[in-house]
Amino acid sequence: MTDPSSPAPLSTRLTRTLGVGLLAAGFTALLLSIGFDLDGVGGGFVQGAAIGGMLVGTYFWGFGNGLRRRDRPHWLPSRGTTE
Repeated sequence: MTDPSSPAPLSTRLTRTLGVGLLAAGFTALLLSIGFDLDGVGGGFVQGAAIGGMLVGTYFWGFGNGLRRRDRPHWLPSRGTTE
């Protein structure tokens, strides 16, 4: 079992940071594309890429959280006899 106060490994921190960065960049790009009223194929491409970036960022953020919780003890039901 690992000490919960010890820092997370570099890969876990990097994955979570990448996820949050992609989420923030996608949200900013989406707001800018709406604010500048981009239309047509270019506007749709920017909005779609922004939403796609946010989805990928959300995946990496969740994956990083799962890596962080990987070494924690899991709940197990009682191992006693059943009645």
